Amino acid sequence: MSNLLTKHFYDSANRYSSKAALKEKIGETYVAITYQEMKERVEQLAAFFIEAGFQPGDKAALLSENRPEWPISDMALISAGCVNVPVYPTLTPEQISYILQDSDSRAILVSKPLQLKKIQEIAKECPQLKLLISFDALPADVQIEGLRLVEYKTALSEGEAALKQHRAELDKRLNNAKEDDMVSIVYTSGTTGNPKGVMLTHKNFASNAKTAADTLGFDYNQTTLSFLPLSHVLERVVNYVIQYCGATIAYAESIDTISQNLQEIHPTAFVAVPRVFEKIYNRIIANIESDKPLKRKIFYWALDIGKQASEYTTRGKSLPPLLAAKHRVADKLVFTKIKDRTGGQLKFAVSGGAPLMRELAEFFFAVGINIYEGYGLTETSPVICLNRPGAVRFGAVGQVLDGQELKIAEDGEIISRGPNIMKGYYNQPDATADVIDEQGWFHTGDIGEIDNEGFLRITDRKKEIIVMSNGKNVAPQPIENALKNSALIEQAVMLGNNQKYMAALIYPNYETLEQVARDKGIKFEKRLDLVNSEQVQALIRAEIDTHTKTFARYEQIKKFSLIEEEMTQENNCLTPTLKYKRRVINERYADLIKDLFSEVAV
Repeated sequence: MSNLLTKHFYDSANRYSSKAALKEKIGETYVAITYQEMKERVEQLAAFFIEAGFQPGDKAALLSENRPEWPISDMALISAGCVNVPVYPTLTPEQISYILQDSDSRAILVSKPLQLKKIQEIAKECPQLKLLISFDALPADVQIEGLRLVEYKTALSEGEAALKQHRAELDKRLNNAKEDDMVSIVYTSGTTGNPKGVMLTHKNFASNAKTAADTLGFDYNQTTLSFLPLSHVLERVVNYVIQYCGATIAYAESIDTISQNLQEIHPTAFVAVPRVFEKIYNRIIANIESDKPLKRKIFYWALDIGKQASEYTTRGKSLPPLLAAKHRVADKLVFTKIKDRTGGQLKFAVSGGAPLMRELAEFFFAVGINIYEGYGLTETSPVICLNRPGAVRFGAVGQVLDGQELKIAEDGEIISRGPNIMKGYYNQPDATADVIDEQGWFHTGDIGEIDNEGFLRITDRKKEIIVMSNGKNVAPQPIENALKNSALIEQAVMLGNNQKYMAALIYPNYETLEQVARDKGIKFEKRLDLVNSEQVQALIRAEIDTHTKTFARYEQIKKFSLIEEEMTQENNCLTPTLKYKRRVINERYADLIKDLFSEVAV
């Protein structure tokens, strides 16, 4: 099978021409775009770029939320031999300016006025930028010196006319495409310093999409709901899985409408980061805990049956007859109602981008929502390992995909080699040499171990290891994940670099905490009252001690501070992939952190 993204797309477009490729909510209804319609728009936009003088290898940035124009523009650029530079729509003008300049992007496609305004602010800083295409209608009087401004509909119309003249050139570019041609520069989240541009090829993406689809048994019958940003390499490869299989992808209106959109689309699969699953889990448990005692008892009985069943199903084994009978009852009484909330047709979900707590994976498998956790990085296109039907280990990120190699270096670092490994960092040969050795092994920066069945377990980020003043090394993520098992703790950030003891910043689950406070007669009017309450401090201390008691003594949290505001992308504490920006957090809460280490911990 060819490792060309264009080959995958056009083959499916020809084979499934009348089938829905994309779905978008317009008004109150989801409207489909068929593969034939998508193909026509792709070719029209590709011809527009050729007419505009874009040559193979030229860069064009794509600044948009998820919507049908995103994959259409992406495939149009790739068809024309150009390089797509995706930009997160949550980035600031300053961050966007850096990416546009660093990538030497000649064009930018934007979704709506909010994104257009960002480009207006920084256009003078990006003199190489010559063309802007707006998916939404342009304001009547808008002008940006040095840029041609075109509406998407106009570009399609002009492209349709240009296609007659440039058909031979488009076919030539498609036929001359090579597997090692770069199709995208994806900028990393930049948890430390400026982001680096990861150069990814046809082969990187196409091989990963094909292998992931085969591993999960994904085919043309599937429909997925898309809500992770397409700028994220994980959702991007899901897009290519869909195109490879001839399946259907529907776009959620927003992160806040996922529950409603699940009911409208009835997806068979979707991909999310652990934070999404955490919120679903918390909502289910909160509802159960507020229910009548008999219903709670039935739920937890069913959950226990589900956990027993998952010991067999995760290994591809049939249930013993008695357990199977109990499981059918549990499914009818409890699990079906939970699955109905995801649209009722969900066959599986995939979790990536950050570690999924073992307890969450066990819970969802028990209720019949199979979440397959995987592992990878932007630099690996992205999937290296994946749990799969009949081969799941809770707490592990699965086995290596076919065609790739995986091993643990002498210092414990996970290293990988295969067709999915990036070409390198754009214009940064030294940084590339730091992570890809002479034998072609990519050094992930993660620490892990592989068991005797080939399942990989991540223990921590090599660069995030906390080194205490006594020389002890502490991996923060396992402790942070353990703390989030508490119903009272929403977020936790471990601290202790060059310190004698460990401390933590805790963002409580205020909804639950407020209810507990009322039940215990703790008076409060606002969050600050809870933060300053000695009784609340004692409650959180008890939760910390309970959920971290299995860790080594030097890893125990001696002091902590409660914070009022959630750490989010908007306040720059989380990357677009919802990882902690530890440097930013350290700066934002510098005074609190200073107080935590200003006196001897008790």
